[in-house]
Amino acid sequence: MADTIESAFVAISRLASAGSEATYNLDPILFPDGGLRAGELIEISGESNSGKSLLCLELIARIVLPASCGGLELRAVLIDCENSYSKAMLLNIMEKHILNQAEPTLARTLADDPDRMAHIQQGALARLHLVLCHSLEQFELSLLALPALFIKHTELTFVLIDSVATFYWTKCTAKHLIRQDTYQRAHCKTLSRLACKWKKVVLLTKPTYFGSRQGLGRDFETIGGSLDGVAATQPPTGSWPGGNLNSSLSTLTTATGLIDHRVELCEIDSPSPRGTTEAAAAGDCQRFNAFITMGGDRQQQQYVRFYLIDKFGFSWLEA
Repeated sequence: MADTIESAFVAISRLASAGSEATYNLDPILFPDGGLRAGELIEISGESNSGKSLLCLELIARIVLPASCGGLELRAVLIDCENSYSKAMLLNIMEKHILNQAEPTLARTLADDPDRMAHIQQGALARLHLVLCHSLEQFELSLLALPALFIKHTELTFVLIDSVATFYWTKCTAKHLIRQDTYQRAHCKTLSRLACKWKKVVLLTKPTYFGSRQGLGRDFETIGGSLDGVAATQPPTGSWPGGNLNSSLSTLTTATGLIDHRVELCEIDSPSPRGTTEAAAAGDCQRFNAFITMGGDRQQQQYVRFYLIDKFGFSWLEA
């Protein structure tokens, strides 16, 4: 028993020290300030069908693909609460990245050996740990089980959760009322502690309205009053997304001090002016933009990116 305790302690110490300064250049388009750092918490939000779950698959492909295909060749765990995981879609996204990012030598091999593509994809899939959650209890148990997974697979670096809001109405009942922002902040505290202690990068998705100032005034509009000692507030006059970028982003105040980076996805009528030709060539693809806030609540840097969604996932457009 003493040896087991000592081994676990040594493993935890080694993991904490090894990843303390790690930086991961996961996606320069989304995270242009040098990449994501161990211990950070990233929030991806958006309305329905804006591509939140799809973006998770895009990032997973970059994480698990080998370096020869432009990936990080690391392990990731996806906690899927939305039943949104699609192996077929992930394989399509991997194929896109492999064809676009493969080193010249590998690209020639792919042309000569049709089976090589499938071999790379299967090797990458082996680095993904998929956890399906169908209840709040399963979700909370999955979070508790993560440290054991970290010890067993030391190269497991990224945790993705889709979505943190899924089981809110299970927790919020007539006998146990809880605000959306309170619910989200509790989970963000847990995830932030997990990321910092184990030096992992944690990404979570949520609907745009969930836990934001916009949602506070309508969480319990049929009940009224206040919950958890917090008075109900009215939504801001400007709707999000829309209006001024700075004023829109200022509404995202949930979990202040816990979120390091935010990405908000929303549909638009047309992409950027310089992307019009590419958009036309894409036919009926949906058009979106991503509002990116780097630095959380510290020194913020804000960016706007434009993208399309097609059968191969995200297609980023020039601004």
